Amino acid sequence: MTRYKIAKAYFSGQATQLEISSQLGCHRNTVYGVIGACRAQPPNSQIWMYLRADARKLTLVRLLEVFEFLGNLSRKPHSNKRSIQPGSPEEALILAQHEESHRGVKRTIRTLTRRGEDKQIFSVRRVTTVFRRHKLKIKKIRTINGERRPLYNYESLAAFEQCQYDTKEITDKHALPKEIYERFKNNSELPIYQWTFIDVKTKTRFLAWSHHLSSTFGFRFLEFVINWLRSHGVTTKIHVQMDMGREFYQGLKWKQAQWNSDLAKYNAYVFDTEGAKYKQNIVERSHRTDDEEFYCPRGSRISSKAEFLVEAQFWIIYFNKRSHDGIGMNGLSPKEKLEKLGHYNANQICNFPCLILEDFFQPFMAYFNPADFEQKKESISQNVLTPYQNQSLCSDFYKCGRRGI
Repeated sequence: MTRYKIAKAYFSGQATQLEISSQLGCHRNTVYGVIGACRAQPPNSQIWMYLRADARKLTLVRLLEVFEFLGNLSRKPHSNKRSIQPGSPEEALILAQHEESHRGVKRTIRTLTRRGEDKQIFSVRRVTTVFRRHKLKIKKIRTINGERRPLYNYESLAAFEQCQYDTKEITDKHALPKEIYERFKNNSELPIYQWTFIDVKTKTRFLAWSHHLSSTFGFRFLEFVINWLRSHGVTTKIHVQMDMGREFYQGLKWKQAQWNSDLAKYNAYVFDTEGAKYKQNIVERSHRTDDEEFYCPRGSRISSKAEFLVEAQFWIIYFNKRSHDGIGMNGLSPKEKLEKLGHYNANQICNFPCLILEDFFQPFMAYFNPADFEQKKESISQNVLTPYQNQSLCSDFYKCGRRGI
């Protein structure tokens, strides 16, 4: 409206440019700009009919239509050379990755950098810009009424107060490429089952592997982990949740009571999900991370038991010292979360040894291979109980390996 008054006063001969600037209290450059914008209009434009001294008054709607060119212009820059430009190969890479997995910004960046892309180019700000430009959405599964409620009160939990325990079959056709699947399936030196114990509060994980599933393995590995925590000063009562698989107590109440009777001396208690799969959400989600960040990128480098032990040990340490975006983590690693909760020996807790259960519980091997047990007994060795002190070496090794160096 003010710009229209400026144009009307000047082109109707009511005042000069300086007089208009003084009367309206605006800068003379504003007046010059409005006059210049009007003069740029063609001679047959409707504006000249409404700028005469005897012109009839305009309604507000008509005024906005005729003098639309005098409105405020966007100050948004036409382009930003520091951002990922529309139509660029980098943008196409982000769109292709999102189409494949429907992940969020941080997980998309993690996947791209794991494939060897430059993290400076695919920064959080730049990738977020592409997400907003194309209105990309994260694929989420919600309840019928759309609510999302956490299973735990994370604020009141102590470290290792609530834990989840599960197994994973490594040879999964839905998770691994054909080459890596066949490598684990056909190589008798490589284990095909992974045992996962994870703390709900800090996401600290303890892993072991085996060639067979057994409830003996299930109990002994659980007992080993609990002893590991007790030996490092963790005094909280440990509640361990597991599914009703045959590698545990199969949901049998009498067997659960037997396990709890044996674990009472450690101040630990076990219970099952009673068939509710969603209750194992944290440990099940960590299995996907195993596939995407360990077995898929590193599986092609594993061809023997020795190589597997080295890679698996580095993976245990790396996972416990990488940042997490889960509830209550705020980008902290499990080690940093433990330190924040007052566990000053968090580094020692996270340096959990890599175990192949058949080797660790040697007498149990006789159940599967009684004929050749005595022959193998002397050759079995697994020197993984020594804590890894050089953590920088481990971190650098694993990061370089993930980038294909």
